[in-house]
Amino acid sequence: MTTLTKERAFAMLATEELCRRNFIDFLDFVKLRSDDPLNPVVTKWQPWPYLIEQAQAWASGASEIDLKDRQLGYSWLVAAYADWKARNGAMVALISKGQLEARELLAKTAFVETHLPEWMQVGATIRVDDITYPSGGKVMAFPSTPDAGVSFTFQVVIMDEAHFHPYAAQNYAAIRPTISAGGQFIALSTADPGLGPNGWFPLVYWASKRGETGYTARFIPWSVRPGRDRAWLERERQAYEGLPEEFDAYYADTDAQAFVARSGLVYPMWNEAKHVRSEKVPLVQCRRIVAGVDLGGGDPTAVVILGLDANHHVHQYGEFYRRGPVPVEEIGGFLSHYNCDAIECPPEQATVTATLVSQFGLPAHAANNSRKDGFNLTATLLENDRLTIDPSCVNSIAEFPGYRWRDAVDPNDKTRYATKTPVDHHADAQDARRYAVMEIMAMLHDPGPALPKLSLAGKPLARIAV
Repeated sequence: MTTLTKERAFAMLATEELCRRNFIDFLDFVKLRSDDPLNPVVTKWQPWPYLIEQAQAWASGASEIDLKDRQLGYSWLVAAYADWKARNGAMVALISKGQLEARELLAKTAFVETHLPEWMQVGATIRVDDITYPSGGKVMAFPSTPDAGVSFTFQVVIMDEAHFHPYAAQNYAAIRPTISAGGQFIALSTADPGLGPNGWFPLVYWASKRGETGYTARFIPWSVRPGRDRAWLERERQAYEGLPEEFDAYYADTDAQAFVARSGLVYPMWNEAKHVRSEKVPLVQCRRIVAGVDLGGGDPTAVVILGLDANHHVHQYGEFYRRGPVPVEEIGGFLSHYNCDAIECPPEQATVTATLVSQFGLPAHAANNSRKDGFNLTATLLENDRLTIDPSCVNSIAEFPGYRWRDAVDPNDKTRYATKTPVDHHADAQDARRYAVMEIMAMLHDPGPALPKLSLAGKPLARIAV
């Protein structure tokens, strides 16, 4: 038996106190079970830089909405964080998709506690659905139900794989009052390929990214884990042969890509890497400058500025995007900064169009609102790489991943189309751009020098019934 010297005892006490105060120091002693299904072993937690950064953010008390790609080690970090907080007296709720997943996450928390050095263990009482600590802290595991955790008060609430929760919105509504007095809320998830941009998790993620929730939005891509490169990614892609939506969701390069479920997209050919770029041709050198306007009323009002260059390439140079009521004077002021050849306005907004003409002297008129033609022409431009959008037009770009067909026919005009996005519910910039594209394409098909007809050899969209 090894004799414990006084110096060693003091050193252990000092280390234990340091670990109590500092989560990063605590992680130095954390062990986990490897995910090798054939030969799982107990191994030391790996201090990869992105996990250290994440651990520091959580330990600071920050509430976050974390969108992550797969197999990045987050479940073990959650388990360690829950254990550390409860050891320090906090009430911690772990909410998972179902009871099996909830108990598995709690089991990882118990694993962390029981595999600390013996002199660090505090004698926690471990049960199948909770762990109680001598400090008074507790970790409780809940499956996603409408009233999960509603009768308790927590200092930390963690929703794991939140995009897959069947009652995520109800969970949040039930839990929010328990942490409203200063508690910490963490929702983290891989994107659910079956939901794409829909559901509570994408909604709160985008709202947090816009600064509307008080939570930090964080995206963690596949590439942060050491040992991964493009060759590794291609091997993974081959393993997901026939499952493109799952691959895009699990191994995304951007948050917008993660939330795309490609089936049902209005513009499935949209590719942010290809279609978002800065245009080298200045707007003043364009052969045609056209604005599209969509008036949202209580929803976003969108104005887009398109330019057509000598090579018949269409580029969106700018946008005006505002939620809530917007006076027509503000729209006119924005448009007055551009020397537009045409301004396409909603046909039903004759008064607004007339005001832009009479008060600002702008070339505004009612747009061609043929949805079928507008969708097909926009798709043709995208398919043939003739339409790009400036990176500054962040709201316009954000609408593409959620712009998809609805499985119901519009009761008014019998058109089958969708306007749900992770930004709002009407895709206003899409409508504004469609108006402008219709005008540009009509102009291209008029006879005139140096403006020959543009081939429509792209792939027209299907499922448009009139």
